[in-house]
Amino acid sequence: MKIYGYIGVTCLFLAVLLVFLNFVYSKKQKKVSGSLRQEGEKIFALYVSLYNKISRIPVLNKVLHSIRKRLEIYTVSDEKNIRKTTVTLFISSATAYASVVFIFWAITRDLLLLILFTVLLSFIGDTIIELFINNLQNKLLRQQIKYLELLRHKYYEQKSVEDANMEACNLLNNEGTYEVYAQAERINDILSSRDVEEELGKYYETAPNKYFKMLAGIIYITKEYGDTIAKGGSVFIRCITYLGREIKAELYKREKLKYALRSLSTISLLPLFFLKPLRNWASESFAPLKSFYTGKLGIVLGIVTILTSIISYIILRRLQSFDSNISSGYVKKSLEARLYEKFLHPIVDRLVPREYTKQSYYFSELIKNAMAPVNIYTLYVRRLLVGFLTFLLGIFMFLGLNEYSRYSILYLPQMPEGYLGGQLSDQEYAMLKNITDFDRSIILSLGKNPSEEMVLEELLQNGQLDNKEREIAHKRIYRKIEKLSNNIFWWWQLIICFLLFTAGYWAPVLALQIMVKARKIDMEDEVSQFQTIILMLMHMNRVHVQEILEWMETFSIQFKEPLQKCILNFSSGPHEALEELKAEVGFSPFLTIIDNLQLAISDLDVAKAFEELEDEMNFNRETRKESNERIVEKKKNLGNMLGFLPVYALILLYLIIPMLVTGMNSISVFYKQIRNL
Repeated sequence: MKIYGYIGVTCLFLAVLLVFLNFVYSKKQKKVSGSLRQEGEKIFALYVSLYNKISRIPVLNKVLHSIRKRLEIYTVSDEKNIRKTTVTLFISSATAYASVVFIFWAITRDLLLLILFTVLLSFIGDTIIELFINNLQNKLLRQQIKYLELLRHKYYEQKSVEDANMEACNLLNNEGTYEVYAQAERINDILSSRDVEEELGKYYETAPNKYFKMLAGIIYITKEYGDTIAKGGSVFIRCITYLGREIKAELYKREKLKYALRSLSTISLLPLFFLKPLRNWASESFAPLKSFYTGKLGIVLGIVTILTSIISYIILRRLQSFDSNISSGYVKKSLEARLYEKFLHPIVDRLVPREYTKQSYYFSELIKNAMAPVNIYTLYVRRLLVGFLTFLLGIFMFLGLNEYSRYSILYLPQMPEGYLGGQLSDQEYAMLKNITDFDRSIILSLGKNPSEEMVLEELLQNGQLDNKEREIAHKRIYRKIEKLSNNIFWWWQLIICFLLFTAGYWAPVLALQIMVKARKIDMEDEVSQFQTIILMLMHMNRVHVQEILEWMETFSIQFKEPLQKCILNFSSGPHEALEELKAEVGFSPFLTIIDNLQLAISDLDVAKAFEELEDEMNFNRETRKESNERIVEKKKNLGNMLGFLPVYALILLYLIIPMLVTGMNSISVFYKQIRNL
């Protein structure tokens, strides 16, 4: 018994000791967690303070609010986290911007290029934000696939879409997929709200992507009207399957395009960093190149290289972006419309082609297919504005080149003819500088349009040179005077300015043509979405054509405005409203849907009018799969070309061509000197 007593006392002592140790440990843990909580609260307070301070700065507050708006779409979080993420992205972007500008200045030491590069970076400075948003979108799409799988599984178990969504939501919360859990929770709240349609409309305005809008609509319709069995299967499960396929295809396209176009944007900007170092290296290695780079042709080639780099970068960013931001709702009157009403309507009315002509029909169809927020009158105003601006740009460019050429002739040392050496010594450069200063003093003292005799007389009066030096100086100075007299705005430069005006005049039309091709892809995606909506609604009881149009308008981006007009005019005449919709939209797959809707109005019900829709969707899906492969391949080839084009332009235009031109000129002058011996 004593042994058992000792064991019992020992166990009791150990239990008390464990309780004491647990109490001490929990107390320390509370202190640590309290200090961590206080530290976390301090960090949050710091971010909130930074957010408030940046919001008061006039220019930076717009950047901060634009970052916040984009984050609010893809994240469902409290105010503190949104402000923290916004400030973090803002500081990261500003730090990267300042670092790149500092590196650029350390490499180039050129104030003009620095100003140009700073303006360019301010235009494309949201690269880090775009990368963050794209990664967040891809993460959300991957989680949404898992959400759909859970929803399908739970629907088979519960046979209720509301209960299935609730259980899927709980599973997503337990697995730590917070982003998609927040969206599933929002859909849960919509289903349990008093006014489901109102809350659903609010969700449509703030949903992170079209697939969540689509899913919320599918769940709501299934809850409202009940599921339908068609061809031996559930329509709800079939729609979930269609949606999952669309998301997987989108993710595949995004990942493949991201891999294909990686680092190309950075490569396209390399010429801006290496333009000045390459010019300095070439000028020091071969002295005549310095005169070429400071001449008109060298400046023009430098401008072309810089523009090539900037344009390539902008196009690459457009290729890498996946969002098609189209403004919907109220849009204020454009600048072109205001200019047309106040000043330009007499000119534009004369330029716009008359109605029912071939040219008028072409521009009307182009605007309609591009879904651009312009009409034919504002299009012509835009053409005039862009043409006039490019014309002025050409004039200012030639005037600036002429002024710089005058400055280089008078103030910059010129290489002697036939010079084939490398780098000039300090003595040679000082001698050329003294010659330039002497020539400038003679030229400025002669006034305008001096003759050869006046130059010679001025040199004789100067008396600093002997006969041989005077003869050499006379030829050299008069050659500079001829260059200065020829340094005027020539007639062929005016012709080039008119050609630039023509290019600018047709640029908006070309932009619309490019927009038509780009919108065609988005329109195909949207028509596929319409087909899924119709496939979902066609088997529901009491569904009618106007309700289908309302659902299509809710999910639409490309065809939103024509659909809104059709719905407003539907009560006055359904067939006429649909005919007007066909007249406004020239996209043939969408016209097929309208034709079937007209059949459903006349003598068929919706299910019979769209009985071949599923086969058509399967065919379209295979076609779009091949189309997506071709699109990715085209974007990959175009991206590779645009990414390395500025580097090729830098090497060819700013290194090889200057070396060839200066080398040939120097050799030709050298042979002339040999013949004169």
